[in-house]
Parts: sequence; C-alpha cells; structure tokens
Amino acid sequence: MFPANLLVLMVLLLPQVVSARQGASDPSTPPQLNLAQTIQKLLLTRLGLRNRPEPRPGTPIPQYLLDVYRFHSQDFHLIQDPGFRFPTRHTQGANTLRSFHPLETPRHFLPSSQGETESFHIVFNVSSIPRDERVTSAELRLSRREQSVPSGTQRVNLYHLPDPRSPADTETRLLASRLLADDHDSHSWESFSLGADLFDTPNGKTHHVAFVLEVTHLNSSHPPEQRRERLRVRRSAGQVQPSWAQERPLLVTYSHDGRGQPLAQKRVKPRRTRGPWERRVKRNGRLHKLKKMARVRCRRHPLYVDFKDVGWNKWIVAPSGYHAFFCMGECRFPLADHMNSSSHAMVQTLVNSVNSNVPRACCVPTTLSPIAMLYLDQHDRVVLKNYQDMVVEGCGCR
Repeated sequence: MFPANLLVLMVLLLPQVVSARQGASDPSTPPQLNLAQTIQKLLLTRLGLRNRPEPRPGTPIPQYLLDVYRFHSQDFHLIQDPGFRFPTRHTQGANTLRSFHPLETPRHFLPSSQGETESFHIVFNVSSIPRDERVTSAELRLSRREQSVPSGTQRVNLYHLPDPRSPADTETRLLASRLLADDHDSHSWESFSLGADLFDTPNGKTHHVAFVLEVTHLNSSHPPEQRRERLRVRRSAGQVQPSWAQERPLLVTYSHDGRGQPLAQKRVKPRRTRGPWERRVKRNGRLHKLKKMARVRCRRHPLYVDFKDVGWNKWIVAPSGYHAFFCMGECRFPLADHMNSSSHAMVQTLVNSVNSNVPRACCVPTTLSPIAMLYLDQHDRVVLKNYQDMVVEGCGCR
C-alpha cells in the first residue's frame, strides 16, 4: 500500500482527487498506486511545481535562507549568523524568497582596474522566477572579507547595468554608495536593498539582472598589488569550493504569487496533541483505528507528515516533516457549542434526527494555517515559500 502519510494529502485535496480518479487512467496500474501518484501530482501543482525536482547531490544551501527559515519557524537557537536580522521590511508583502548566485563565466565576470578604483561586473540569471509571481523587492548580499591588516577606507558604489550583453554601450544607474572602514565587523555581510523595477522591462520580466560594483581605495598606504577589496566578489586563489559556496555574492528576491499570507506574519507553533497517532499513522490496524475514531464526536486528530516517506526529502530542505492533523468524527444531534458548527449544520443535523434520508453534517477543517518550506526547485535554486492551508488548527461540523 502507498505510504500512510499520504492520507493527509488526501484529506486536503479529496475533492480534486475524486474528480481526477473519474478520468482516464492506465488500467494496468494498481488503483492504490494511481491514487498515490494523483495525490503527489496535485500537491506538486499546489506548490507551483510541474514535476518533482531532482537536485544535484551536495547542492549548497545559503546560510542566510536557512537562518530566515529558522527565525520564521521560531527556532532562534539554530540561527548561525550572530549578526542575522530578519528582513521584516522585505517580507511585509512577500510570501516567497528566491536565491541566486552570479554567473562566473569570463563573459559575465569582468574585473577591471583604473588607478585607485576597481570595477566588477556581477550578472545573475533570474529566468526561473515564475511569470505569475510579482517581485516586490530584492537585496544583493556581499560577504565582508576578514582583514588581517588595516587596508584603509573604501568607497563602494553599486550600479545597475541594464544590458549585460553590451556593458560598454549601456548607461549604468547608481543604486547605492557607502563607505567601508577598517572597523567593520569581519565574517559578516553587506546588504544592498533593491527595487522591484530592476526585474521588469517594457517587454515583460527580464531574464538577467546585472550590476557593476565599483571599489575605490581611499587613503591607502598599501601599493596596488597589496590592496584587497573588502567585499567578496571573486573566489580567492586556492579557496576550496565549499568555503566559497557560502561566501559568494547572493541575490535574494522577495515576491508574492497572489495566494496567502506574507512571510513577515508570525507563525505560532501548533500545540502538540498527544494520542495514538502522535508520530504517524501505522499501516497495521489503520482501518480499525479510523473506524474507532469515526465513532467519536467531531474533533482534530494528530497526523504527522514525514517527507521522507513520500520520497521528497531529497529536494525539501526543511522541514523534514510537519504536524498536519486532520478532522474526523460524527456530527450527531444535538451539536455542542464547542463543535464549531454553522447554523446550516445545526439545522441539517436536526432534520437528520427525524429524517434519515437527509445526511448528517460533515466533520471538516474550519481553520487552517500555513507552513514555510525551504526547498530546491528544478534549477537547483533554493526557495523559501509560505504555503497556505497546510495545517488543521480547528475542526467543526459543516
């Protein structure tokens, strides 16, 4: 039989599953496998994915997105960056964060030097942002290099390069300018806030976003060959890939797909409900337990969804699973006040008590809450998204 934890997906998507099963299907495929595949396909669609991602083994996860996820999940003790600040302003109107690393081919990485000033071209491929997602803001994050000796103050100017294909013929636009002194903290990040207009063109969404980072050395007593830019833009000679993977430039986009709550809203951890289904529904004796629970009054029952059981742990980074819960039980006359019943359900239950041809009201979720998921998409890019109606918070007769 298919994994028991798919039951929660069937509960969430039952009307769609029923209609899908009425359509054409391969007669040689076992019905239970057909149902499992249908449920998984429906959930992938709900997550905005056409197919299940197959990421490359060892794909690095930006520490910043891990810390954002842990802060949102209220796992503050797991945050690794001591200087981390939750991007409240950026997430006020966004339910999706997407991360991008720069292209590092010779064509898109062009450092140049003119006296006291060095320039670096940084280009990102952002074509994986869905068309139905509206970018609300973004930030470019550059790691600060640890300084063993003072190197003097540096002025950093960040420009937008509208057409990275012909940088010499394109007029740049200044986005930010700031001074970096020797007293800046090491092992931290410099963040540049960006507007949503960078991701739109007259012809629609752009596929590439490019910048020019201009670094000017001020009052430096070191000769040019000993000067080092304080912001990490290029990989150091001899630096191993795992180290550079966490220090390379990071572009984070904040967007909204028009569905659900933004990430800035605080998530309240669900109360743990102890019961026979605390960890997960067991395959053996499952039908007996379902029948037994169906005889009790309508209420919420524990159900834990483990992504490993459905084979999704390879592309879902966090959480490893979550408490979804589900509703089950009878809506018998008289309906108690605590059963969160609608007026129509009360009337229907009253009529059912005298006319069995009228069905009883159904025990269904009345309150649902979202969960944030950190995962790898089809392009091996890390995404943090707030998904709606994933956790049952309350049940009632309707």
